[in-house]
Amino acid sequence: MDFLTTLFNEYRMLVSALLTTLTLIVMITIWWDKVSFWCLNVYYSLPLIGRENRLSKDYETTVKSKGHDQTWLNSETLLCAEFASHYEKVNKDEELFAKSQDYLGKVTENGRKNLHAIGWILIAALVFVEAMGFSYVLSGFTIPGASESMQQQGALGIAFIISVLLVGLTHFTGHELHANSLIKKAKVWWKNAKNRDRETPELAPNNRINLDKTFEDDAEPQYKQLINRITTNAEVKPRYLVTIITAVAIIVIAVLATYVRGQVLEKEHIETVLIDTSSSMYQEQDPYAEAVPAILLQDKQETDAKGDDDVWDREKKGGWGTFIFLAFLFVLLQIFGILIGFKTGFAGKHSSDARKEIGPFKSEREFIAYYSRLKQQVARIAQKRLTNLQQKMNQRAEANCQDPKVLHVLEACGERSFLNYMEDLGVTETNFDNKTRQRAHQSQMDNKAFMSTNAHSVQTTTIEPAIQTVEHTIADPAPVAATMIPETTSEAEARIRQELLAEMAKSKADKVVETEEQMRERLRKELMQELS
Repeated sequence: MDFLTTLFNEYRMLVSALLTTLTLIVMITIWWDKVSFWCLNVYYSLPLIGRENRLSKDYETTVKSKGHDQTWLNSETLLCAEFASHYEKVNKDEELFAKSQDYLGKVTENGRKNLHAIGWILIAALVFVEAMGFSYVLSGFTIPGASESMQQQGALGIAFIISVLLVGLTHFTGHELHANSLIKKAKVWWKNAKNRDRETPELAPNNRINLDKTFEDDAEPQYKQLINRITTNAEVKPRYLVTIITAVAIIVIAVLATYVRGQVLEKEHIETVLIDTSSSMYQEQDPYAEAVPAILLQDKQETDAKGDDDVWDREKKGGWGTFIFLAFLFVLLQIFGILIGFKTGFAGKHSSDARKEIGPFKSEREFIAYYSRLKQQVARIAQKRLTNLQQKMNQRAEANCQDPKVLHVLEACGERSFLNYMEDLGVTETNFDNKTRQRAHQSQMDNKAFMSTNAHSVQTTTIEPAIQTVEHTIADPAPVAATMIPETTSEAEARIRQELLAEMAKSKADKVVETEEQMRERLRKELMQELS
């Protein structure tokens, strides 16, 4: 503390400026979306060097809208594109709210939240204060022969390292235990379903599930929905690696810190005894005093020794009791950190994003009202900048341009608004998504057609040898005629059965074998049905 006080007194201005800068950086990071939008608006509104003024000089370059057949000016699209990124951040609807709620509900984390920044500061402060209790003792052995001020600085560094490690380990341990609890819950549900139904699906995750595709597994069992949203190993079993590391670290730190404290206590006692002995040996005797009888001197020495032993015994017991209590308090504080990690945070792959999208809103109505207001605010400012840009381009074109096509495009600027640009952007994204789905669907159909063709070829290859064998047997009756042995009833039935089977197999093969044109026509009909 003396080091910090001296540092603050001697470098007060520097420390104040540093703390102010750090606070400003933290605030800008937290509210970056609002700060960046404000800076963009100011950047466009500057009178001479503003981007709006520079874009107004380009009033001849035109571009085609991808969503609709409409002509835009390049300056207009550049302005709208820069404001569109901020509009998309607040362009949230009830579908996103429903997806987020559905995802958190299926992973059973709909009531959880991330640990607040104040909670992080509180835990870090508690662990740091606890670590300072034995880091000063450790610094005497880690920096032997150092001065008092140097040992204090070393104690601060050791306490910082220990607190960072312990806060991280305890928090990750809590997350690991929470994830293990979800895995155990899913396995219990799976075993119960397996006892009721022998055809229960396997306990394997579907990695395609995310926040946008959260409704795709509505028909699957609840345990499968839960497993689809958390990270598991191949055996879908709990993992305790971080928990074991944290437990070993806590025990080792608590035991070693207590041992070092005890050794320091005994060292101080030995130094005190040596100082007292030395002072008694070199104490000056009064030459005129009468000699003390030996028996009285012996009794006094025994009494002093017994008193010193009693004092040391009490001091040692009290010291070790204090050290054990501090070790217990240290372990209890780490358990508290693990519980906080268990109760906060998310184990789902996209649960944190879903909770961030829902925010502090308790109902869909509050969610829609809030983001509707933000969308209107962003759209209003963007439209204001776009209107100013169009007016400036019109003024420049009236004074400098004689091209009728350019003048016609500028006269139609009232038909081009920021919301129209966002609508065109949405149409473009929709067309892209549709093309992506069509390609995926076409790929699936091609795979089905390929598998169907292979199945027909395999079936034809299997049937034709049997047909050839039967036809050869029927066409060559010489062995039967040569023997002229009368058939029994069972033999006649077997022969007739074999002939009928051969005829049925031949007719089936004739139906199965398709020409290329027939196969092409059949696949075309199937594709048309799928696309419709």
